Amino acid sequence: MPDVDVIIPVYDGYDETVACLESVLRTVDPSWARIIVINDCSPNPAISDYLRNLDARNGHLVLLENELNLGFVATVNRGMAYNTDRDVLLLNSDVEVAGNWLERLREAAYQHENVASVTPFSNNATVCSFPDICEDNRVIFGLPLEEIDAQFAAEFGPQDVFPLPTGVGCCMYMRRDCLDLIGYFDVEAFGRGYGEENDWCQRAIGAGRHNLHLANCYVYHRGGVSFGAEHSPRLANALDVLDRKYPRYHGDIQRFISRDPARATRVRAWLRLFASQDRPRILMISHKLGGGAQQHVDELASLYAGQALCLLMIPDKNGESVRLACYDRDQRLRDGLFFEIPGEYHKLVALMRGLGIGRVHFHHTMGLPTRLWGIARDIGCEYDLTIHDYYLVNNNPSMTDRDARYVREDHPQFDELCAGHRPLPEGVDARAWRDNQRPFVAGAARVIFPSLDCARRFGHFFEVANPVVAWHPDYASSRPYPEPRWRGDAGRPLRVLVMGALSREKGADMLENVAAALAGERIEFHLLGYAYRKLGANIVFHGPYDNREVHRLVAAIDPDVAWFPAQWPETYSYTLSVALHNALPVVVPNIGAFVERVQGRPFSAVANWDFNALEWRDFWTYVVRRQALPETSVAPVPADAIRTDFYERDYIDAVSPRVADLRSELLLDLKPNLIADDLKLSRAEWLLERIWRFSLRPLGARLIGIVPFRIQRALKRALSHRPMHDIVGKEP
Repeated sequence: MPDVDVIIPVYDGYDETVACLESVLRTVDPSWARIIVINDCSPNPAISDYLRNLDARNGHLVLLENELNLGFVATVNRGMAYNTDRDVLLLNSDVEVAGNWLERLREAAYQHENVASVTPFSNNATVCSFPDICEDNRVIFGLPLEEIDAQFAAEFGPQDVFPLPTGVGCCMYMRRDCLDLIGYFDVEAFGRGYGEENDWCQRAIGAGRHNLHLANCYVYHRGGVSFGAEHSPRLANALDVLDRKYPRYHGDIQRFISRDPARATRVRAWLRLFASQDRPRILMISHKLGGGAQQHVDELASLYAGQALCLLMIPDKNGESVRLACYDRDQRLRDGLFFEIPGEYHKLVALMRGLGIGRVHFHHTMGLPTRLWGIARDIGCEYDLTIHDYYLVNNNPSMTDRDARYVREDHPQFDELCAGHRPLPEGVDARAWRDNQRPFVAGAARVIFPSLDCARRFGHFFEVANPVVAWHPDYASSRPYPEPRWRGDAGRPLRVLVMGALSREKGADMLENVAAALAGERIEFHLLGYAYRKLGANIVFHGPYDNREVHRLVAAIDPDVAWFPAQWPETYSYTLSVALHNALPVVVPNIGAFVERVQGRPFSAVANWDFNALEWRDFWTYVVRRQALPETSVAPVPADAIRTDFYERDYIDAVSPRVADLRSELLLDLKPNLIADDLKLSRAEWLLERIWRFSLRPLGARLIGIVPFRIQRALKRALSHRPMHDIVGKEP
């Protein structure tokens, strides 16, 4: 095999350049590899000084210096022409490498016939990115580059390659015989950079050569350092040029991404890396409806990012199959696995054992195959159970009637009224339903309640020997909440903010009725979120939001007070947390977790949850005229009743690291179980998103308003079980 020149063009980014060159100097074999660094007239004197000093100390490094700034393409071509007998490894100056990376790339380039280029995995390499394809990923699990690369090298070999429409120029091996055949980069077409390697790879394909993606090598790429602010304009220009020269190119790229032949490889890699960590590993199990339960799972994965690793299991087809995904700190990886239950249950259990799962945490069982209730026992570990709602009581998570209004637990027709909103499965009565749940509740090592109110209501139906009452971790992250102040200004209308995904239970109809009753008064109602249907014109609609943007959006609305018109006893309320974090005065109902969470807090009014629209009109009229909230009082919650330090001190201590033993034959057997990017929209969800947008138009609202709500709900559930805020704004 020919010797290799590692060509590293340098322009800016001192720290990145130093890290790159130090990693290359540590890892290349000077007996057959030479480093050619080309200083493209860097504007940073420190870079030029560093490169000259480095050149003086290293005999197998060649420093070339452009008298004028030639741009990336011409600079690379100068390096390619330096010695026409050698292969080329093109390396950006913001890439770091490890191990015998170059040897592996060269080996793959000559193990296969008619190769033009070879590209390894990287955190940021478009179609060669890991763990998520076409993403600028953080380094998975925060691991050292050397550890990740070593895992790829151990798990895969030079035979594990995938044909590509294009290599990726941040780290791309290029055979000299192909350079001799088709020439260098096209300076005239691509100027100072971007798109040149895509063009070269397309020319290579036209000449009968292949571009390969290699699985047994991984490099780190910071990305965008050299071009800085010029990145986007140059990229746009490159895409235009490629479209003109190769009309099929972008279609080929999209077809490659759709087929994604490296998906199984990426999943095998993250499974191996997950199993290799000496950290506690937790399997989180929940429903597939998103909402507060999913937000809590996400925050736990983020909270313990440096201490534990988390998997997420949710139902796929209700009662039949499940999906398995992995968390990388606060982000869920797009590629995962699915398992048919019961046919593949034993495979799933074997995988959980092989991964060293040390704890199972159930957050919900809705839609879950009942056999999964025993998965902790079959893995050989304990499980926790968090009560996010009242589904276990009688299949009705909100304990509301057909009008979506709370039914008291001691009501003589409690179960019958709840069934009017959400019926029990055919042939099952409420008593049998609860009896079926009792062993599951009793078997939990810890039953965790997000509020004292939730624990008391749940205790009306189930005996819990080991309860833990602990507000969610977001409370501790904001503790102490800032002191609220009255924000009203008589010079403008009172601005009332309602937040979240408003179902009937959460007060969507009440909000509409109250806003209509106060039309013409000096008060505005703002909805940050969306409702289950289009609401009246008296409400200012701000649309769905990303939780990462919510505080900025609240500040932009500049509300005077936040209102929570819930018609059921919410168990925690993340939207209340947003209001408290932003020091807003609040108006909350006298049921659910609201009362205990605002006790003793100034500018926090507690009102009857079952006020009708006229009573709410009188309430808000008082606030507008007095520019103050009415005085209210509630019974105090005992100071020791709520564990505000549970997630800081005790939660993770119960999860012990277990030895993982992930057999290779099991990994190979998982290929039929692959799924991809369940965060994207299905065709049915795309249709649902279109219907939702149509409903926001006046004509759409009138037409959809004719359809009875039960039919609307049935249609929505037929198209998707995900909540609308997980659907609106996503790509199909």
